[in-house]
Amino acid sequence: MSADKKKKSVKIICENLRRIRVISVPIFRPYRRDAAKEAPMKSDIPQLMHERGLDALVVYGNTDTSSDLAYLAAGAHLERAMVLHVRGQEPVLFASVLERENAEATGLATRLWSDYPLSRYLQETDGDLAAARIAQWRDIFADYGVQGRVGFYGLMDMGFAYRFLTDLAAALPEIEVVGENPPNLFNAARETKDAREIEIMRAVGQATTAVIANVFDFLSGHRAQGDALIQADGSPLTIGDVKAFIRMELAKRNLEEPHPTIFSQGRDAGVPHNAGRPDMPLRLGQTIIFDIFPRDRATGYFHDITRTFFLGHAPDALVEKWLDVKRVFDEVMAAIRVGEPGGKFQQMTCDLFEVMNYPTICVDPQTTVGYIHSLGHGVGLDIHEGPRLSTIGPQTILRPGHVVSVEPGLYFPDDGWGVRIEDTIAFDENGEIINLSDFPYEMVIPVRA
Repeated sequence: MSADKKKKSVKIICENLRRIRVISVPIFRPYRRDAAKEAPMKSDIPQLMHERGLDALVVYGNTDTSSDLAYLAAGAHLERAMVLHVRGQEPVLFASVLERENAEATGLATRLWSDYPLSRYLQETDGDLAAARIAQWRDIFADYGVQGRVGFYGLMDMGFAYRFLTDLAAALPEIEVVGENPPNLFNAARETKDAREIEIMRAVGQATTAVIANVFDFLSGHRAQGDALIQADGSPLTIGDVKAFIRMELAKRNLEEPHPTIFSQGRDAGVPHNAGRPDMPLRLGQTIIFDIFPRDRATGYFHDITRTFFLGHAPDALVEKWLDVKRVFDEVMAAIRVGEPGGKFQQMTCDLFEVMNYPTICVDPQTTVGYIHSLGHGVGLDIHEGPRLSTIGPQTILRPGHVVSVEPGLYFPDDGWGVRIEDTIAFDENGEIINLSDFPYEMVIPVRA
């Protein structure tokens, strides 16, 4: 295309970007092979593209906010990067010259954005940044022969994404912009972990349980005065003090806390996602829910584990509640296996709690006490991903390579307590359970008299 024609084309983009419908494909059930075979994973992306009728896919964003991009980047940290995968070709990663070595470490074929310098497109569009980016992508798509149905993934501001994709579709009539309803292609691929990913997640689990062990030692090292723990200067030890210690322990192990750790006590433990009040002094004989779900800085993978315990002693009435949750946890852990739908174990959990006369979400979806959430969720590059152990929505059959949390709990905030016990488990290639949360279930943490 001549320079004059290209300028004319860009001018049309600037002046005549029209509204165009962004296509949304129907909900796809997770891709399933025969029960004897593995579920899809990263290597199956070309097959998943074929099944969804996609001629190409684009994943754009930053690896710290787009877990789909992080999945393809294999632990490399990138900002404003793009993976372009045309069906039948190898994927190509576009990255900044500043991050060229990070990009090369992914193992993907790499191009630099400077191969398509934005400054040149800004000159052609009289400084219109939005039109310049459209022109830049137009040339990239032309060079790689992008045509037909193109799926777009990643993470950016919703309003900007709508405007940008609408403008891109207007400028490139040879493509059809496709937006998938969940579960999308990457949900299906990421749901199953390969052996390398499971080993990474095992290591994150070991680092996380080391943090828990040190937190318990930290608590045991404090002296009780009345019904509270006190520090060396005589001031009460607070939840905020414990969380500061947790953050230091995480940092020592190259773990980060994208979502606040839950360390909630008494009444607050009765609301599942109450993270705990920093100024609350720690009390003896109250339930404390410690739910920690850090992310490994190097690989981006999460772990998720919960322990409920008492400091010093446990009142008899609450001992019974703790043991009820532990019995359900043990029975579900003994029963869960591949080849069964995840919702089966949620129903089992409800049934067990109902026999004990606790309210459950299965009987009353609006209950705010008793067992009020699903049994578990997938864990990986997001803390919550597929598959889900829930009776709501399409059912996923548990397969080798699935990694899920198992977390029954009971919650009665008005009565001043909540109990949850959680491990994250993986199913290996033979369908056997690997407990990634290998840590004792201690009811009482002793403290100094």
